[in-house]
Amino acid sequence: MPALITLTRRTLLAAWVALVGIVLALVLMAHVAGFLGYRVVIIRGSSMAPAIPLGALVFEQTVTPAAIVPGDVVTLALPGAAVVTHRVIGVTNADGRISLETRGDANASPDPALQPATSVTGVVRFFVPLAGFALAFLGIPTGILSILSMLGSLLAAVWLLEDVEADRRTRGASPELVGHGLPA
Repeated sequence: MPALITLTRRTLLAAWVALVGIVLALVLMAHVAGFLGYRVVIIRGSSMAPAIPLGALVFEQTVTPAAIVPGDVVTLALPGAAVVTHRVIGVTNADGRISLETRGDANASPDPALQPATSVTGVVRFFVPLAGFALAFLGIPTGILSILSMLGSLLAAVWLLEDVEADRRTRGASPELVGHGLPA
């Protein structure tokens, strides 16, 4: 029984350390990206699956419109505050204005309208699957409260099990406690 308590305490402590590490890694990743010249975008749709899955955290860099080529995955700021991340399938240059034909990898047909290259906020360089879900969760008050509650509960359980272990060691070392209704 003492070995099971120790194993449980160590497992809960490892879970606490892992949760703290994941939260710190996500927050640092999102903040350090800006210093390295990347913009972070959370993929909120499945139009780019399976290449970029729903919930991925995408890191993109700003480029000049002339540097965009077919095959690039770009994020576009569309009218009405919509943001879309799609693959460029064609580039046209009419009257000095570069326009892009885009399509989500999961979509059967191209997007209905050409988009001006000036609406591109960045070209996707890499992504981390599922990290966007976690970062979005940390971006809402209930998410922060949930994480803090989990950390507090895990820490309280570790401390409780440490007390149980200390109590068992104390009782085992004191033979006078045996026979007074206290288990050894």
